[in-house]
Amino acid sequence: MNKLNNDEIIIELFDESKQSHKYILLDIVVYNDNEYAVLLPQYSTDSKVEIYRMKHTEDKSATLYKAETNNYIIMQVYETFKEKYQQYYSDRIKFEDEN
Repeated sequence: MNKLNNDEIIIELFDESKQSHKYILLDIVVYNDNEYAVLLPQYSTDSKVEIYRMKHTEDKSATLYKAETNNYIIMQVYETFKEKYQQYYSDRIKFEDEN
């Protein structure tokens, strides 16, 4: 995880092919006692956020990220994020219910 000068936190994740993908961490939302990272691909052109479930290793030395696949959980986390930050991020993210 890297922090940029403008206080953006960049998270680098690797897929099964060991390809690197960089994301801007927008928020961490707690839902049903689980933590979810709301991430924006660093070089995104469509401005869509992605939701990843976070799991800390037992010794807390690392955090694992797994893309959330449950649509209900994705929408609950997204709605929580949107309620908190829609005004703040409106210039960078196209929120789904906007026309």
